[in-house]
Amino acid sequence: MLSDREVVTLIEAHFVPVAIHNNSRDPKSSDTKILKKFKEPAWNYQVVRFIGENEKDVIPRKDRIWSKDGILQRMAVALEKAGRPVPPELQKAGGS
Repeated sequence: MLSDREVVTLIEAHFVPVAIHNNSRDPKSSDTKILKKFKEPAWNYQVVRFIGENEKDVIPRKDRIWSKDGILQRMAVALEKAGRPVPPELQKAGGS
């Protein structure tokens, strides 16, 4: 789903994507520090989180979102909760 061109285009247009690798064994790595800060376990399932400028979740954390529709729905809800416009491509997915 994260290799789908439409999904990537929407993410890049409306969010600041950040990839954190959860399999680092180096306790000093920036990935490990971020995992600890956000209380994410190492070696867990793929998680897509929507974090606001205040470094808090915009919508509740959820893992195991494996489908394109699932991520598009979460993107729409996150934009709504953040008070940002939901583009037409996401309005149907989010149920707006």
